[in-house]
Amino acid sequence: MVAGVSSSGVYGVPLLRPGQQARDRSPDGQKDIGQNTAGLSGTLTDDQQRQVQELKRIDANVRQHEAAHQAAGGPHAGGASFTFTRGPDGKNYATAGEVQVDAGAESDPEATVRKMDTVKAAALAPSDPSAQDLRVAQQADATKMQAQQELRRKGSGPGSRSGGSSDGQDGSEGGATPSDTAAPALAARGAAAYASAYGIGQRTGTAGIMV
Repeated sequence: MVAGVSSSGVYGVPLLRPGQQARDRSPDGQKDIGQNTAGLSGTLTDDQQRQVQELKRIDANVRQHEAAHQAAGGPHAGGASFTFTRGPDGKNYATAGEVQVDAGAESDPEATVRKMDTVKAAALAPSDPSAQDLRVAQQADATKMQAQQELRRKGSGPGSRSGGSSDGQDGSEGGATPSDTAAPALAARGAAAYASAYGIGQRTGTAGIMV
């Protein structure tokens, strides 16, 4: 199974001021915000300059976010894809991204456990994991748990006869213990009864109990 770890839950911009409308995403995956003739001519208003600075910050954060997924995911992580927003300066800035991570179980449960550790590390690698990142991490935990349960089932199968024999030994010891302890107890009660019958009206040692 392939799951996407994404920064889209964190950096899906609308940077426009109230009352401004962003244009629909263009076919090449871009969004246009606040672009006008002033932006095209190279002259930006103060508000547009602030938007550009914010877009630059978001672009850097998105790329860093996705790079962290890729680095931690190793061979299980694919390439990053980005959604770009065209700023008032006419340049494109990454404002959302996604890395595809192979989160499918392996045929060997031990390999699955190792893989899910990597998948979870990849999902949580950024300092600001998105909601989707957290879902992928939870999914990795669930898959890992299933693999561990399978390993435990295999461990309690034919390969664990020694464990069964130890259980049998425990059971035999448990069976021996009651008989071993019952005999002395019965003997003690018999001796006490005999002593009681023999010494009626006498005190029985330091306890001072009359029998």
